[in-house]
Amino acid sequence: MLQPLGISTEAESVYVALAPIGTAGAEQLGELTSLPPDTVASSLENLRELGLATELSRGLWRALPMPEVIKALRAQRLSELEMATVAADSLHSHLLAASQSQTDDVRIVVGREAIVAANRELCATAQKEICVFDKPPYAEERSPTEEALSEEAPEWQALERGATLRCVYHPGFDADRLKELTLYTTKGEQSRTAPVPMKLVIVDAELAIIPSMRSYLPGYELRMSVVRHSLLVEALQRMFDAVWDTAVPIVASTFLEIDPRRQMLMSLLMTGSTDQAIASNLGINVRSVRRWISELMDELGVTTRLQLGAAMVRAEYVRTQTTGNLAGVTTLL
Repeated sequence: MLQPLGISTEAESVYVALAPIGTAGAEQLGELTSLPPDTVASSLENLRELGLATELSRGLWRALPMPEVIKALRAQRLSELEMATVAADSLHSHLLAASQSQTDDVRIVVGREAIVAANRELCATAQKEICVFDKPPYAEERSPTEEALSEEAPEWQALERGATLRCVYHPGFDADRLKELTLYTTKGEQSRTAPVPMKLVIVDAELAIIPSMRSYLPGYELRMSVVRHSLLVEALQRMFDAVWDTAVPIVASTFLEIDPRRQMLMSLLMTGSTDQAIASNLGINVRSVRRWISELMDELGVTTRLQLGAAMVRAEYVRTQTTGNLAGVTTLL
């Protein structure tokens, strides 16, 4: 009955004999179960390994409560099964990658380093346009500086070559991502914001890079697909354009000098804080928070909180990069 837990039939018989009497020696258990001494000894070891019996003194054994032990065994088996599932998924990914050539319509790339290298290589081929759905998490973290982006970011390098870059940013990214967005837009990127269904890069409407969102879960090896099949790439391009057409443009406006309270508000807005949470952090009431946000939106000519946060990040970047009077500086929303 307990064989699925790794308990042999003989060990189960020994446990059933030992549990009611509390403690017993191997000889007594042999008499109760009619098992030979060697089998009793191996069964007791089996029970000890599983945590169902303990040896109080040399030759004297006691049974331990089964429900608690079974719960622990179950948890251990579930953990082992999850680990095996992750290992099987990773092995399957490697087998897929090994079975496909570089010229296949769909190629699987496995591993963080391989994905970063493949993304750089493919974006480096862009001559006309790169289209991006930007959504966390990310395989590579970059410093939001012009120097780092010029050296490390293939999309930035494509802009320097004269290619067009269109990017739809998923709401909810942090301040560092907004600073990077600001730099890209200053460089010439066309930026919009909208909920995006997936991570995606399309190069010259000829190939698509699709990272697997599931592979970003803890314990899984990162995996992405490189798609060259013309019909699939065309469908992905149409999906991108449909989202792009309905996304909110990140446009230019004028922003006055920023102050510490606005910096705090920006941080709270970018973390998705509620009006109540913002009020608690700033020590004011909710009505004041809403009035303050409304006034800032009117001042900047924006209609969403995401646009407001982007404008404030852009203003802060300009303020730290320049000297003198900032009145009338054009900023990014």
